[in-house]
Amino acid sequence: MNDVFVHEHALVHGLTEQQVLHAWRNAVAVARRACSNGEVDFVAIGFDQHGRSIEVVGRKKPFGVLIFHANTPPTARAYKELGLTGGAHGHDRRQ
Repeated sequence: MNDVFVHEHALVHGLTEQQVLHAWRNAVAVARRACSNGEVDFVAIGFDQHGRSIEVVGRKKPFGVLIFHANTPPTARAYKELGLTGGAHGHDRRQ
């Protein structure tokens, strides 16, 4: 997955292409999602150049990976899917 491209839709939450790519390349956790149409998605949580956590979702394509979603802070769903503590927009849920 060396060739990574950022779709403009991934930037709708105010992140830059550089921040999204940095988070993807510095992911601390990645999970594969099988799509019903046979395609493969990956969800990841990584960090931008300033240490801000970012949720990134990309789809495997013949030309590489196309990132189509990025959001900060990561959602509780992403934390849960990746088996990480946290969520609810960054609030630690450890007891």
